Amino acid sequence: MGELILCSHPIAAMPYYIDNISLNVYSLEELCYYIENHLYLIEADFMSEELCLWIGQELDEKDLAQSLRSVLLGNGSLSDFTELILRSCGYCSEDTIRHIRSVLLDMQNKSVFECSKIRADRYMESEKYVKAIHEYRKLLGMEEECKKNPVLEGNIRHNLGTACAELFLFDEAAANFLNAYRLNQNRESLAACMAACRLAKKTDILKKYKEEFHVSDEAFKSMSDQWNSVLKSEDILQKQTEAEHLIKDAQGQLEENKPLMEQIRKWSEAYKKSCRL
Repeated sequence: MGELILCSHPIAAMPYYIDNISLNVYSLEELCYYIENHLYLIEADFMSEELCLWIGQELDEKDLAQSLRSVLLGNGSLSDFTELILRSCGYCSEDTIRHIRSVLLDMQNKSVFECSKIRADRYMESEKYVKAIHEYRKLLGMEEECKKNPVLEGNIRHNLGTACAELFLFDEAAANFLNAYRLNQNRESLAACMAACRLAKKTDILKKYKEEFHVSDEAFKSMSDQWNSVLKSEDILQKQTEAEHLIKDAQGQLEENKPLMEQIRKWSEAYKKSCRL
């Protein structure tokens, strides 16, 4: 989780797996941490018999499990269900519990579209790009809602393009940025579209869009300078130099060069983390 959590309650031998952020939790304190820090990702299916069983059997918190089960079987609210968990171990302050309850009650009053938009944006913020893509596509599938606000649809497509670009899916990113610009008329979306085309090495399409959308030579030069500046940034050049040195040292024996393979492994793990479901 990236930080230490002091647990005063039993630690489970078998963790509870939280699918939406690919997380194993072993205690009530860790479960409360998840609720507090991923509040907008919690959906109604968080209330489950599986969670009640885990709390009752793995944590031996039978009274809490029974109380949660009563809420679940009585068609209680998500806010009631989570509040029982939050009050079970003293991890969260009273103010935090009230805030979480207030947010969940507010989410209950929002439309499916609004909740999905919030969820998609939170996935983007936490760099869960595959999940963000899934949520943004789900939003775009709600055609009636999108038709009501073309600018909002354009912004959703822009965010979808950003998520694709983060996964190096530059062709798909460019297509989404283009559709975004047609809807929201935001030059930022057009600039992102052209940048994605540049990264995809689609220079012919780049020229086509320059003419189609009347991008001046001055504006195009400014974009090009910005792209080149990014590609020549100190961070990228440093990584490029490191990679070149590692490859040179390997002398063709890539698999036998431990530093190179370790660096490749790190890059691979970082990419997989972004793609994790």
